[in-house]
Amino acid sequence: MFHNKISKGDLIAVDSTRSVTHGAKRFIRNVLDGLVAHTDLRIILFSDSNHFDSYASKRVQIIRIKMNYGYVIRTLNAIFFIPIRARWHHASLLYSPWDIGPIINILPFILGIHNPNSVTPRQNRGIKANLIHEFLSKFSANKAIAIEFPSNSAAKEIGDHMSIKLEKRNVIYHGAEVSRWKNRVDQLKLSEGENNLGEYFIFWSWFFPTKNITVLMQAFSQFIAMQKSSKNIKLVCVGNFAYRRYKRKVINLIKTLKLSENIVFIENADDDELVRLIYHAKVMVIPALYETFGFMYVEGRIFSKPFIVADTEVAREITEGQCVYFNGQDPEDLARKMMAAIAKKDLPHDYRIADVFYEEYAALDLASFLKRYLDNVTLP
Repeated sequence: MFHNKISKGDLIAVDSTRSVTHGAKRFIRNVLDGLVAHTDLRIILFSDSNHFDSYASKRVQIIRIKMNYGYVIRTLNAIFFIPIRARWHHASLLYSPWDIGPIINILPFILGIHNPNSVTPRQNRGIKANLIHEFLSKFSANKAIAIEFPSNSAAKEIGDHMSIKLEKRNVIYHGAEVSRWKNRVDQLKLSEGENNLGEYFIFWSWFFPTKNITVLMQAFSQFIAMQKSSKNIKLVCVGNFAYRRYKRKVINLIKTLKLSENIVFIENADDDELVRLIYHAKVMVIPALYETFGFMYVEGRIFSKPFIVADTEVAREITEGQCVYFNGQDPEDLARKMMAAIAKKDLPHDYRIADVFYEEYAALDLASFLKRYLDNVTLP
């Protein structure tokens, strides 16, 4: 499909084959934007979709990798086939931001660890698969020339858990599309738009077990019971379920709690629709127990409205202490915070977002980080 040919030289390969979620795709855009705008490097992007096709140019070659396979084939690609292809295309450095990288000594690589699975095993795989994933992640981290984490909290918790040397740990914050979202909010303020959902709480994310959606459901049930006059208020959940088994579990819980008429799921929403839905919401709630960064912690603060998040180290780091926090294991605590939010009591709304969380700054930081290591690599 792409005919641009990149010759040997200052060439970096980037593995984007596991960028399934909106956050992962946004991160890869940060990487590409930074490398294109702030360096003269040439880039090979391994991709399994057409999402990044617009970046194809004389400096950016996109190589399509078919990835509609199971975990085993995806892992083999990350640890073996992609590194070999990167070296064959004369790359001097491989950036692998998906927890697992090459296990063969074929070219220098930087490993990005962005997933809490490194310390909280995935619940859709068995014990044996979790142990294999953790082993490969630790093995990759040991061989990498540097490790990139998206927050200080992740660098500390995961780095300590995996016994990663301090000198290998690097923290590069991810960048949310703050400027574009703010412009969209300004447009909505002028037009107001249409809201057919009435009053509602909103939670947006990909739905993994670590997102703690079951506690949110239990808390919302208690909220309905506490505030009987607000029976019509809804909970809107925007995103897709990662696993069918987990979706069945959540749907069964909703039926047990008799909340089917009060909870709305909206799947496959694009960014414009997501901004509109958050804009019209009464209160934002993020119950996630484990994140390494969490784009929603930045995105939520674009909107001047109550923002409730589970109290974790990374949540306090990325939200800069500006939100209302609840005990992520306690539905009753969340229900009380939801009550207070509806009543508009004791909730901060004057949010400020540090420059480091803007996509423009993240792109520059990522490009500088990768270029620094590329300038000093020695091929095996």
